[in-house]
Amino acid sequence: MEKYFGTILQLTYTKLQGNVADSLKLRFARFFHLVAARLDAGYGADYFIKQSNQVDERAFAQVYPPFVLSETEKLARPVDRKLAVVSLTKTLCDSQVFAEKFVKGWGNSCRILLSLLANPPTVGAGAGDDIITEADVDDIGFGMSFTALNTCKPLARDDFPEVANVTTWVKEYMAAANQRHNGAIANFIGQRLQPEEQQVIAQYIS
Repeated sequence: MEKYFGTILQLTYTKLQGNVADSLKLRFARFFHLVAARLDAGYGADYFIKQSNQVDERAFAQVYPPFVLSETEKLARPVDRKLAVVSLTKTLCDSQVFAEKFVKGWGNSCRILLSLLANPPTVGAGAGDDIITEADVDDIGFGMSFTALNTCKPLARDDFPEVANVTTWVKEYMAAANQRHNGAIANFIGQRLQPEEQQVIAQYIS
């Protein structure tokens, strides 16, 4: 994937210029979250940013707010919202670039995470514990017009079936990361969030 990643980004960034279809915006947001969430596989937010900088050093700062943060709350499928929670949590806790360079982006990412956690996504297990049968937003008209058969619905893959409860997982991950980074996460919270936001996020690192 390494040798193709830059080309994929270049083509995608070109398509994100001008009038952009809502479906493409959502797909790009999902794409970022999938890469950012796979920190254990050698990817992560910093990998995405590194690859983006090789295409255009200004590009990531230009696309992240409107095409990732703004679109994340519009993700409708539980598997996508769960992926976003994992992605944002790992970005806040382990991205060196967000920690040092994107100070405002760190705070805004945390706000989106809190918004998702206000109504935490719950994913029901399907075949193989990672395939979930559910209606796609784009296909809702079809589902309302015809008999609701599972065979008519697309299969959505849960990329993190091991995360059964996202709220518990976020608490464990953030608390461990705060210890791992010698209290840095708590410091960022105190410096980059409003007092009311600090109170909400505090429960996840205590």
